Amino acid sequence: MAGKKIKNQPTALQSKDFYWEHIMSWLNQAHPSAGGWGAFFQELRALIASLIEEKNLEQRILYFEKSVTAMLDRSATMAGTPQEIDFQLRAGQAYENLGAWDQALAAYRRASELCALHRFIPQNLEALRWIGNILSKQNHWQQAEQAFLESLQLCAQAGDDAGHAQAENSLGALYFEQGSFEQAATHWEKALELADKAQADNLMAVVRNNLGALANVQGHRQKALAYYSESLPNFETTGDLGSMASTYHNMAMSHADNGNWPEASIYYEKSFRLAQQCGDVHLQALVKLNRVELYLALDDPTLAEELCLQALQTYQQLQDHLGEADACKFLGMIATQKRAWTKAKTHFEKSIRLALDYHHPLGEAEARQEYGRMLKQKGAATLAHEQFEQALALFRKVNASVEIEKAQNEMAAL
Repeated sequence: MAGKKIKNQPTALQSKDFYWEHIMSWLNQAHPSAGGWGAFFQELRALIASLIEEKNLEQRILYFEKSVTAMLDRSATMAGTPQEIDFQLRAGQAYENLGAWDQALAAYRRASELCALHRFIPQNLEALRWIGNILSKQNHWQQAEQAFLESLQLCAQAGDDAGHAQAENSLGALYFEQGSFEQAATHWEKALELADKAQADNLMAVVRNNLGALANVQGHRQKALAYYSESLPNFETTGDLGSMASTYHNMAMSHADNGNWPEASIYYEKSFRLAQQCGDVHLQALVKLNRVELYLALDDPTLAEELCLQALQTYQQLQDHLGEADACKFLGMIATQKRAWTKAKTHFEKSIRLALDYHHPLGEAEARQEYGRMLKQKGAATLAHEQFEQALALFRKVNASVEIEKAQNEMAAL
């Protein structure tokens, strides 16, 4: 069913009719195979990707949405039945990979409504977790927490240890994103215990990967790499490309934090290729953004800025405000390297404002630290000291021990 690459691209005036003609031709012949709706949507995304360039993300989403509507119209007898649940869940996953979070949320909510109607608890647990994940990405923390807690309640009713573990893992990720590391660790340790009890090996690997990310933020680089090395073989065995991509990205960050740039470059490249392979737009942007630090270390601000602007555009399209805050921080660092002080100030202050608005103390601390470094380089020692002081208080709040030491040393040097 997968579409082939179209070599002769149409003119701009012809493109809409041209694209839809090819997609409809494919849809008319395509039916969910043994792989179910998940495989169907994966092949549909591959077809649209072969027709439309990656930079035209909004256009890709538009045609995917039209295709989903066409399939629902064609399968009118499926509406409201248990068969629609799997359709909506898999459509939601495909939308999520495309970065179409509002559409993904609508699909998951429709699936959850149908699950409640038909009393399908396992599928509803899945839908509620994914609703929470989307809301978390949109920085709607309280709504996300409510979805995860509702999932936990259903798990308790059903006696589902694996589902309980997944909900605990999701809650851990929610608190981690908000900089509440102790709460994150508590939920992840609970998730690991439950996943072990349920013999859910892949879930145990996912939780270990998350614990590795936490260890890395807290400055325990070798402990983080040990977690990643423990989880990676399981993902390779099960063919979980998304988790492999995430693990390689985390390994790259650990190496980058240690200044091991060649190793970091290798793992970033592995992560990016896998993210492309599974169509994860958000992870692709994350890898691009974190490679910015690599190119700054290699004294290539031009390439660093190009990657950063690409990532920023994706985050703005996704309405990922914390991703946008990170991108602004890196743009400030790039401007600092170019000694463009006014531009750097603008980027850092926007990054800080976004981190404050969306309650991300670690992101705010990192932006203030880089702002202080810029001010120090500019010669504004008093202002630099103020930023370092605020960064230090925030690093203490999230117990980021390595960053606490760095901030103290830089303040002492002033």
